Amino acid sequence: MSSEDNSCCCEVVTKESLIHGCVGEIIGTFLMCFLGIGSVATATLYQAHTGPFQVGVVWGVAIAIAIYATRNLSCAHFNPAVTFAMCISKRCSWKNFPVYILGQFIGAILAASALWIFFADSVRKNLSAANLTMDVATPASSIWCEVFPNTANGVISMPVAAFAEALGVFILVMIIFSMTEGCNVGRPSDDLFPLFIGLTVTVLICTIGPMTDAGLNPARDLGPRVIGWFVGWKNIAFSTDTFIVYTIAPLIGAGLAAIFFTRVIEPMQNSRNNCC
Repeated sequence: MSSEDNSCCCEVVTKESLIHGCVGEIIGTFLMCFLGIGSVATATLYQAHTGPFQVGVVWGVAIAIAIYATRNLSCAHFNPAVTFAMCISKRCSWKNFPVYILGQFIGAILAASALWIFFADSVRKNLSAANLTMDVATPASSIWCEVFPNTANGVISMPVAAFAEALGVFILVMIIFSMTEGCNVGRPSDDLFPLFIGLTVTVLICTIGPMTDAGLNPARDLGPRVIGWFVGWKNIAFSTDTFIVYTIAPLIGAGLAAIFFTRVIEPMQNSRNNCC
């Protein structure tokens, strides 16, 4: 859900850089998903966190940690939608695209697998106590298979859920571009901007989370769904609606943000600050 500065993605693409990039995306996405989805699991199964804010803070800190840990290896995207936006805006070579996507999905799948090992017994106990099976959607299943709405108090249609995810990613990409745009005099230092990207995800989770779980990331969504399908949630893991909401909508939001920033915001910043 994040990004490094432009210089990282604009380097000459070599075999070595592609290997480094893939490894960086695997490690970073694993850390982000393991810690972030892990907070969802402990909140769902053990009531360890209260409300989207506490879970959102864990996600935000996890993203910042992942960026700090891996940005010397890759551009620290951890999100196919962010990589897509970076390539559209020419901040990242399209040669990196398949390698980064592969790394992101591997990282997400590994994290979801580790979390199943951690929480499988608790999930089974939870289902047994409620006299439920893995054939129906439950709070436990939503740890690996996101749903909308994720609360009984909410009503949200598929188009509205897709709009929420697209808008959330649009905002995220706009913030990432702003944080890494050299002409933006308001950007924080390179040492601090990972924290602000993490905080952006935190506030988005607080707003969108009660509606859609705030996936905001196709790898974060599809990776755990693969594990959910394998462990027994075959009837609920995949559907057309969830694919549109959690995969297609974020990519559309990211693409629109990249076009809007590069064609509208960036020229205005360059003109105002006399940047090249």
